Amino acid sequence: MRVRNWNPIKYDEKFMNVAYDRMKDSAEIIADEVRRRCPVGTKSRPMYQSGPHAGKPWTARDAGQLKKSVRVVEKKGRWGFEIKRARNIRVYAGHYLAYYAKIVEFSRPFMRPAWRSSLRKVKRAIGAK
Repeated sequence: MRVRNWNPIKYDEKFMNVAYDRMKDSAEIIADEVRRRCPVGTKSRPMYQSGPHAGKPWTARDAGQLKKSVRVVEKKGRWGFEIKRARNIRVYAGHYLAYYAKIVEFSRPFMRPAWRSSLRKVKRAIGAK
């Protein structure tokens, strides 16, 4: 038996796009769970007015800044295009103003338990058993 016009490369792109979209959806599921479990401070304060770090924006504290910093990031390639064949969808917590995310994760874990508890939903989103 011979199959005519069989071009598996033609369908690889479609399969990759579907898998990539499912990965995005599953990353959003994990990010939602991380936001739900993220500890939120109760005190806010303005940035330092005196001292060696006066006027630096990272000295200010905003209650809920860590929770606001949780995001899904799609890593881009060298020239700005998406890298679809690599593991490039990530869930991050923390940024310039919430630099203490690693410290909080070490002392009071919230990302790892969120990942573990959302595995069932992620498997359902990607179509795994």
